[in-house]
Amino acid sequence: MNYVNVMGATKLKRALVEDVVDFCISELMPRMRTLEIEVNIKNLKNEGVAGWCYEGENNRDFYIDVDKNLENLTGGELIETVCHEMVHVWQSATRKMKDLPFGRKMYMGKVYDETTAYEDEPWEIEAYAMQGDLLKKFEEEYANV
Repeated sequence: MNYVNVMGATKLKRALVEDVVDFCISELMPRMRTLEIEVNIKNLKNEGVAGWCYEGENNRDFYIDVDKNLENLTGGELIETVCHEMVHVWQSATRKMKDLPFGRKMYMGKVYDETTAYEDEPWEIEAYAMQGDLLKKFEEEYANV
């Protein structure tokens, strides 16, 4: 059984983020049952990011940080950011993307290093392409909840 732990922010935001994580697991990885995902909703304003995801000790253990200042309803920024980071969880859990030593990553069998511009990283291109559809499906499914 998958384990999801959400920390920080308000009880309402934590519940929303947990629902989004569970939804993304069911959409992207419905057969996976051994994921451990810890989400920390915290102030990332000084980091210049809305969120990030990193793998723990193996490809079933993940940590996600999301900015607590993101709007959760107007524009769905919080939901969309969690969807984006969950695409990265999917990429790593399915070994589509692997972290390598010295800041390198392997994506679909090709190695990329830190000289690759953020906007050219294929795993980011894919996450941005998928986050909108996940947001829309989530909002449709949970609209009447």
